[in-house]
Amino acid sequence: MNRLAPIFLIGLASAGAFAQGRVLTLDSIDFDSSRDDTDRNPVHTVVPEYPRRAWLDQIEGDVQVCFFVTRSGRPYNIAVRHSDHKFFERPAREAVEISWFEAIPRSDKVPQVRTCRTFQFRLEPVEIDEATAEETDRA
Repeated sequence: MNRLAPIFLIGLASAGAFAQGRVLTLDSIDFDSSRDDTDRNPVHTVVPEYPRRAWLDQIEGDVQVCFFVTRSGRPYNIAVRHSDHKFFERPAREAVEISWFEAIPRSDKVPQVRTCRTFQFRLEPVEIDEATAEETDRA
């Protein structure tokens, strides 16, 4: 398997472009839209890395992960709600697990609301110059 990787990269280099993985995030809240007391502001949003195997196989997809947020701002009960491909599920869950939200003071009443985050895994072509292509061909 390792012997095929250089051939794959050489083929891409001679085509003039590599594909780069990019991940976008979208947040949503599962609740009755008439309520405005459920806003939890993200403090630190972790974006997962594009899985190498998915990148090599040129696979794109979306994963929606839903979870609750503790009073201190930590996500819990993290579960995949929808996924286009299993390659993306673990990185998406792990990214949510190490993200956090604004803490809520104990004196405030906060309803328990499920939050969902959608990760969009997309490939983008990246142009390379002739010198880089020649170096890759020699490898």
